[in-house]
Amino acid sequence: MASRTSGVAAQPGIAPGASSGTAHPLAAFAALALTAATLAGCAGAPPSPAVRVDEAAPPSAPGDDARMVSATGAEPGIANPSPASPSASVGMNATPFATKNALYTPVAFASVPGWATDNVAESWDAFRRSCGVLSGKPAWAAPCAASRGVDARNAAAVRRFFEDNFTVYQILNVDRSARGVLTGYYEPILKGSRERRAPYVYPVYGVPTDMLFLDARRLPPGARGTPVPARIEGRNVVPLSTVSMSGKTYTLRVGDSVPDIRDKKLRLRREGADIVPYYARADIERGMSRAPVLAYVEDPAMLYSMQLQGAGKIVLPDGKSVIRLAYAEQNGFAFNPPVASAGSKGRKILVRGVEIDLEEGSVSTQNAKNDVGGAASDDVPQSSLLRGAQDADADGASPAVHGDADGPPQSPLLRGFTLAKSAAVPAARPARVSAPDAPSDRATDKTATPSLAKSAPIGYAFAASDPSYVFFRTIPDSPAGPIGALGVPLSAGRSAAIDPRTTPLGAPVFVNASEGGPAGASITRLLMAQDAGGAIRGAVRADYFFGTGPQAQQQASRMKQPTQMWVLLPKGLRISAKETGVRVRGGPAMPSADCVVSDPDLCVDDTQ
Repeated sequence: MASRTSGVAAQPGIAPGASSGTAHPLAAFAALALTAATLAGCAGAPPSPAVRVDEAAPPSAPGDDARMVSATGAEPGIANPSPASPSASVGMNATPFATKNALYTPVAFASVPGWATDNVAESWDAFRRSCGVLSGKPAWAAPCAASRGVDARNAAAVRRFFEDNFTVYQILNVDRSARGVLTGYYEPILKGSRERRAPYVYPVYGVPTDMLFLDARRLPPGARGTPVPARIEGRNVVPLSTVSMSGKTYTLRVGDSVPDIRDKKLRLRREGADIVPYYARADIERGMSRAPVLAYVEDPAMLYSMQLQGAGKIVLPDGKSVIRLAYAEQNGFAFNPPVASAGSKGRKILVRGVEIDLEEGSVSTQNAKNDVGGAASDDVPQSSLLRGAQDADADGASPAVHGDADGPPQSPLLRGFTLAKSAAVPAARPARVSAPDAPSDRATDKTATPSLAKSAPIGYAFAASDPSYVFFRTIPDSPAGPIGALGVPLSAGRSAAIDPRTTPLGAPVFVNASEGGPAGASITRLLMAQDAGGAIRGAVRADYFFGTGPQAQQQASRMKQPTQMWVLLPKGLRISAKETGVRVRGGPAMPSADCVVSDPDLCVDDTQ
């Protein structure tokens, strides 16, 4: 469900160790290898790169367990496991490992704060949904089969199932720190129409028919600096070592395009005899992309929010019919919103833990009078995310926006977005948003696909400066949650979006976000890693799914807390990170794996 982008610029709230998809510098990479080797030594095992998670390490001396736990760099307050506890030895025979992006050290279930008190039975439905995808993958078949005999109503039985079938690892940043960030997200509800008519003038696009894909691992050396020949096979681009004498040959100019972190593919298009990066947001909103229109909505800010969340529902004018949308594709640009700053002149919203500046500068003033039923551009409804902001209090923030109990919100949709309190935020009325032009040139273009529409630049500056763009697909509506990156419906309160490189999709993950946040916002529980997102990058980084609609929107906007994370991996799982490494000058093997588990569907590693 979460907005998938090929990378993310440095944003406030992104955990240490976040990566843009490229390898760490050599110095940091060597330090990471030494740290992993140190952890392995504390566990009493030699730094062997090919060890299964359930293989026993050599016998360790008394006290090694405690030393191993302290060597993780975990925060104070995590108790050492008691040798008398049945679950204390679980995971202690496993060895630590590392990837380019994170460190992993096995601990006892008893040492995970909150594990014994969480009602883990509430996560059972979400786990069983994960098994629908994972049961055919190595090491997942046995625990998924065993889960069918577990009494889902019995929390003790569910807890025992996880302790018997999984090893728990604490996830650490590459600097060995244990803390990261937990944010929240939701499924928004928008108002819209299948036809373009006022006030529904902002298109929601499906997957473009002119988008091409290139596995970045197939690029020859130097391809980013110089053009190389290539051919197109279906929708795939294949680089060539020499110009082909048979078939059409194109010139590939990828520049500094960034591959998607999951599938390692570039998003491209054909431009004459060249193959170049796909259109950025500004060009897509000018109608240059050959993408089908799935619907039109009235609020451009909520459309942008839906792209950030990665899914949404559109309620049609009859008030009953619903178009439900799921993430389908992305244009290949890194998520890079205009991040709010202390000196920002615009209003600010908090989306997935990132403060975004709703710039109040000049916007498009194109006349939409003839295009939207005689309404002048000034009459086009401004974003409901912005309405009510002119009534901000002296410090620039509406009391209703901040969740105060006095009085209803100025706008119902504002409840999901927290305007940052800042004296620099003016109380002036936000600028109007103008409607796009009519798709006149598409109407006269005989080569255009009938379902495509052209729109002029959309005048909401806060979105236009973000080059990334998300395309959707329609799915049947149901009481179940939206579809996440794993391909299963999300469970409110028990699903999370993660960085699929550092936390395998589908794996159970335990989070402890009990410190540093507002009262009542503590989350310490077992979640299922069933989604991914463009703003979710780094080792100790998760996005908590709150559900659908305004209440979930309000809760998600308030969630941004320090957290610790543990991942549960099936015993016997073949961990790619343990089987890859590069030895330097006789030293320990440095991790070369980008993914914990290399998987063609869930996380493709850097090397083929």
